[in-house]
Amino acid sequence: MSHYSKHSFGFTLVELMVSIAIVTVILTVIISNQSTYTDTAALAGLADEISLTISQAQVYSIGVRELSTSSQVFSSSYGLSFSLLSGNSGSNVDYIYFADRDSDLVYSGDWLCATGGPSDECLSKTNITRGNLIQSMCVVLVSGPDVCDVGRVDISFVRPDTEAQIKLFDLNGVAYPPTSMKGAKIMLVSPKGATRSVSVFSTGQISEQ
Repeated sequence: MSHYSKHSFGFTLVELMVSIAIVTVILTVIISNQSTYTDTAALAGLADEISLTISQAQVYSIGVRELSTSSQVFSSSYGLSFSLLSGNSGSNVDYIYFADRDSDLVYSGDWLCATGGPSDECLSKTNITRGNLIQSMCVVLVSGPDVCDVGRVDISFVRPDTEAQIKLFDLNGVAYPPTSMKGAKIMLVSPKGATRSVSVFSTGQISEQ
């Protein structure tokens, strides 16, 4: 007597549904992790860019860089201005790189960044992309917690010193000299809520966290 056994070489509906569910979970985890990594990497890139631009201002200032080709102007200091003030006085999605032509240690133009004029200080305005923005700005004190009620920070360098000249303004745009200031901190935030900071100390040191 012959016996035949029937073998099934396909998926049952239940097995197919389970397989699809497993693949869906794996893909969701991969996509979520990739999105978080991209978000964090973009924020770190922004912090690096700001730090490098501050370092460039420091080098240009102490190196007596000519303001522009054939300008014969070598006396300008260079710096960056960050402002959370409203209107043409600031923005949380860009910052300004400037030449301090009148030697007052602050950026004297507006946020429209006019260039090319005989007294224009704005060299460039950098737009912050990928949904990142400046969350807040703080005073770093010699002792005690940071004070994050700053509306504007101007950082410049005056030759021959490598120290940073830091000028602060409150949320109303009024200049104020905090006591026991060690430096200033720019707080950055990503669309997913990741944070990173760039600190500039009076000594000229630049730090990222």
